[in-house]
Amino acid sequence: MLKDNLASLRFKEIFKLWSQLGVNQGYIASSHAFFKHTRDKQLKIMILEFIQCLKEENKHLTLLLKENGVLAPTTSIEYNTMKITDLRGKSMINDGEISAILSMNIASSLISVSQALDLSVKKLHLTKYGELHMRYALLGSKLIDYSQRKGWLEARPR
Repeated sequence: MLKDNLASLRFKEIFKLWSQLGVNQGYIASSHAFFKHTRDKQLKIMILEFIQCLKEENKHLTLLLKENGVLAPTTSIEYNTMKITDLRGKSMINDGEISAILSMNIASSLISVSQALDLSVKKLHLTKYGELHMRYALLGSKLIDYSQRKGWLEARPR
């Protein structure tokens, strides 16, 4: 499984990359389920943005692993194309719950990308992780703002 060119990354760094790829695939799968249940169009758009960020990060992680002679974990099943106009009947998970879970997933992805940014040595990787870090941060900020406006996130008065 491992080639002799592992000098560029230590084992724990490779394990981190491999693990993050698996976590991202789980987030993609759960986001597809959330997309099917939400009725809110703006929340659907943010779910799609999150999935796009995750897929972009996965491409980068897969390339890093391949460069170091490691096979990436198998990918999750492909889902049908999602359309913003796809609305289902009664939702089993309400939009506020989906928003909260999506916020946690975005925060977790932001932390992982920050850790990867800290481990990066090559300029190409620094740039890519820096870009992903900003995208996750902006998406999280946008979701928090939207959740407050919708009343899904209430701040207690002091």
